[in-house]
Amino acid sequence: MAAEVLPSARWQYCGAPDGSQRAVLVQFSNGKLQSPGNMRFTLYENKDSTNPRKRNQRILAAETDRLSYVGNNFGTGALKCNTLCRHFVGILNKTSGQMEVYDAELFNMQPLFSDDSLYLPPCYDDAAKPEDVYKFEDLLSPAEYEALQSPSEAFRNVTSEEILKMIEENSHCTFVIEALKSLPSDVESRDRQARCIWFLDTLIKFRAHRVVKRKSALGPGVPHIINTKLLKHFTCLTYNNGRLRNLISDSMKAKITAYVIILALHIHDFQIDLTMLQRDLKLSEKRMMEIAKAMRLKISKRRVSVAAGSEEDHKLGTLSLPLPPAQTSDRLAKRRKIT
Repeated sequence: MAAEVLPSARWQYCGAPDGSQRAVLVQFSNGKLQSPGNMRFTLYENKDSTNPRKRNQRILAAETDRLSYVGNNFGTGALKCNTLCRHFVGILNKTSGQMEVYDAELFNMQPLFSDDSLYLPPCYDDAAKPEDVYKFEDLLSPAEYEALQSPSEAFRNVTSEEILKMIEENSHCTFVIEALKSLPSDVESRDRQARCIWFLDTLIKFRAHRVVKRKSALGPGVPHIINTKLLKHFTCLTYNNGRLRNLISDSMKAKITAYVIILALHIHDFQIDLTMLQRDLKLSEKRMMEIAKAMRLKISKRRVSVAAGSEEDHKLGTLSLPLPPAQTSDRLAKRRKIT
């Protein structure tokens, strides 16, 4: 059936809706919006109208009964497409055939925690399988994954004696050691696991830095494409004494934690020991649970054996369908004030 064609369709460019502020478009980093009517939005603008770099800076805050979100059009959380592209919103009058076209700006809304904002990888909450909730290709591109072949060779071919030496020298965290102990024998699966473990190990070591003073902060064994990824996606570019430097801020550390959790889920069939990871990352249990719940993991508890034959409780995180609602602790009791 032929599409309906308006006899005299035309459009009219109207600029910004209120003369200065562009129309606001939003996307959410941790899923799709199910009930738009339950969202409350507030737009903040920089009061410094004389500074050409600051006068257009905006912060968009959104709240539901469960979670708060924040997005901005400047700094590390800003979308690059706003500088590379122009966005428009069109309002079509079907009777007259005229469309009014307004300037628009896209904000990427991130969950807001009590101490910083967590940058989550894309969450596909309509996925049919756990492995598609956080897609592997969103963690590592094909080119990045290919670059891991050489540096992960030592993990791929690791022996029991070498694992014992790692434990003695404390050269790798507990999660990595345990993952190496259980590498599959199948060649293809072992190769994939080794690459993932190596990248997870690299992220944990990178997270331990505060300032990255040189591009090859983790040594010559890290491929150039991976070094570039670490600096681009997990650091903030700041000025200090007239020099640029790469800072791993608290929000970037939280982002690395989220990526480590997702890698660990892909390594361990989507159930992981959160307590073990929490200790490797030197986080508090409260903070680890906050991030895990925001990532839609189901939390459970299990007794595990430790040294000297004793046992202790560990928290487990499972990614399974259907996903529980995203939530954070203490958000209803205390909202963070945005200034």
